[in-house]
Amino acid sequence: MYIWFKDGVLVPGQNKQNLITATAGIYKVAAINSFGCTSDLSDEIEVEVISVPQADVAITKRSETKNVLSNQIFDYYLDVRNNGADDATLVKVKDVLPDNLIFESLALPTDGEAAYDPVTRTIQWGIALLGNGKFAELVVHVRAKQPGMVSNTATVTATENDPKLSNNTSTDLKEISGLRIPNVFTPNGDGKNDTFYLENLQSFEYNEVTVINRWGSTVYQSNKYLNDWTAPGLSDGTYFYVVKVKNGNADWLEYKGYITIIR
Repeated sequence: MYIWFKDGVLVPGQNKQNLITATAGIYKVAAINSFGCTSDLSDEIEVEVISVPQADVAITKRSETKNVLSNQIFDYYLDVRNNGADDATLVKVKDVLPDNLIFESLALPTDGEAAYDPVTRTIQWGIALLGNGKFAELVVHVRAKQPGMVSNTATVTATENDPKLSNNTSTDLKEISGLRIPNVFTPNGDGKNDTFYLENLQSFEYNEVTVINRWGSTVYQSNKYLNDWTAPGLSDGTYFYVVKVKNGNADWLEYKGYITIIR
């Protein structure tokens, strides 16, 4: 049988040859044979246990709360915090952009250095030292390709042991809106639904609108549509439209479909 002491105080309930502990201190062990004789003090084994540094690094990834449309630039915020108990060293943040996003640029982080690899579509952000309780932020500028839900995940690690791994990953879900085009409008002058109104059109710098009848003839065309077409001179019926929009130097987004005029 064995008896264990920590910093000169008996450790109760520990009588095995091995002792498992996470508490730092000076440990001594003495052996007791079958006759009840305890080993001499000179035979005691002294072990110093040193606590392993721990740093609970956590990350939060969030996008702008504003409504974002296709071809529109918006921001992601990567926020990293060290919740302790020790300083975190060689902190590494990794963020792989999904296919629906186009990388635009990185703002200067509040701490450390960040870079984007266009081959792997990965943002790497390194912080040499993030003290206990300290916070750092990186802003990422991206552009959405097309409407839909975008899921984007970032992760953080550090050299130290991390007691809470559940907060080392953060995922943001962002809905990208598109141009909303009606399938019917009623230009009868009653002040309700009188024009071919394209919702969110004002969010695009450039647009082209073309309306074609069932015989393939263009009945309306505009390179700077202002949501003001009332289909003058046209009979009720169904027409085919082609709407193109874009921002800056991005590619055109093209929408095709049918619109029904009812007076």
